[in-house]
Amino acid sequence: MSIVRTDTCMIRVLVISGLLALCAGCCSSEYNARDLNPWCNADAKVLKSWLDTYTNVLMVCVYEDHWEDRGPNKYSLAHYKGTVVRVYKGDWRVSDRIAFVEGLEDRPPTNAPSCIGYLFFVVTNEHTNTEIGLDTGELTGCPAEYAAALDCIYPRRRP
Repeated sequence: MSIVRTDTCMIRVLVISGLLALCAGCCSSEYNARDLNPWCNADAKVLKSWLDTYTNVLMVCVYEDHWEDRGPNKYSLAHYKGTVVRVYKGDWRVSDRIAFVEGLEDRPPTNAPSCIGYLFFVVTNEHTNTEIGLDTGELTGCPAEYAAALDCIYPRRRP
């Protein structure tokens, strides 16, 4: 079963990578504001100034997740383990393992869908083997248009 999940994750990574390659040559310094919506930023300069406050900007593929219900009137915790598949900024490396947790105001649903195989953007100032606590806005999904926006802000360096 883990082989299927790994294959699915790799397929998603390859599809996203292909989309990134197609978009790599068509970005401008004034990236369209609608494409920066997940971070509620007006333009690329505002987004870049916010991202510059973080040491690490990463794309992560989740390979394990679970919810922790801490009871009524307490944050529920969503725990994730993943593999770094793209480093936009920072000292993490592709294939590094990362664990992170997000506090959520709602109690976990009884039928919470799994995030295994999904790609996420993670921004953090930490580089550690222990679980990293993320605040609001430090974790978001990874549609191709957001990846393209980040590629414009942090273009890949040519060897």
